Amino acid sequence: MSTAAQFKIFLCISFVCFLLFSAPALRAQDTGDIAGEVRLSSTGAFPPQKVMVTLQIHGAALDSMYCDNEGRFAFYDLLPNFYSVTIDSEDYQPVRVTVVLNPKISRTSYVRISIVPKEKAAAEKPPDAASGSNPFAINAADSGKSFPPEVKKEYDAGVKADGQGKADEAIRHYQKAIDLAPDFYPARNNLGVHYMGKGDLKGAEEEFTQVIKVHQSDAAAYFNLGNVYYLTKRYDDAARTIQDGLRRDPTSALGNFLMGAVSIRLGQNDAAERYLRRAIELDPSMSRAHLELVNLYLQQQKKKEAVDELKSFEKLFPLDPLLPQVKATLAKLNTSPAN
Repeated sequence: MSTAAQFKIFLCISFVCFLLFSAPALRAQDTGDIAGEVRLSSTGAFPPQKVMVTLQIHGAALDSMYCDNEGRFAFYDLLPNFYSVTIDSEDYQPVRVTVVLNPKISRTSYVRISIVPKEKAAAEKPPDAASGSNPFAINAADSGKSFPPEVKKEYDAGVKADGQGKADEAIRHYQKAIDLAPDFYPARNNLGVHYMGKGDLKGAEEEFTQVIKVHQSDAAAYFNLGNVYYLTKRYDDAARTIQDGLRRDPTSALGNFLMGAVSIRLGQNDAAERYLRRAIELDPSMSRAHLELVNLYLQQQKKKEAVDELKSFEKLFPLDPLLPQVKATLAKLNTSPAN
């Protein structure tokens, strides 16, 4: 039996929780953190004074804190979701960065925020979006501009229910929002993710397909739909759809990770390694990308590369729940005969 057959790490790459997880199924390890640092865009230095950083979910503030003397901040034990990290200071240009938190892929989502002094705003380049940011995500204030107030009310009620772990109630509110406005894509997107959490991949596919029809610039919707194709083993469709998402957001760590996983299943090994390495480059905290590389190397009978990747995982992610399995696999590979 080959080394790959003996020691392959079987990953649960279910990206069913890209937007919202079904909270009743969550365990402690299914929460995550958002950490980051604030820098001046012109010099890359720490701000001369502490800056207030606010965490929001769909326009509603969840928590606020001042960054420390080195510009660092962190928000802990958060449910998987899309979050906005914002800075609204009298001294700096307003900043809003949307962050995807998915602990099944990475326990911590890291954000680097560049701030521009207001008096220099005209001469400064706007800060880059963080990897994994979602350009379609609307906040509560924006949604009322193009949809009736009752639609926004139902959507906000769904978001609130999600925050309280009431998945079934959230689904009912999202469905009501869609009944009132079939083109209200944020509700469809969240509803689709809930369907995935319940194992209803057909329902999820229908919702994500509709999101893309009414909002074709949204990279996240392509990643969600590509994930459905991946889970149902339609790898060619998955590759095509994820590529469509990457054309809209090439700096998405999640998109590159998904494309790497799909490429392995298509036997496109060089491309798989390239996408997975790119995902790690964009988000060094993406632990599962390292394990996908291990699977790739074992399939190729590259034992040394697999061992090196396992050692890197062991060093970089000492608290990861898969660490015991990684250690066991590493021990077996170290005692197995060379190929």
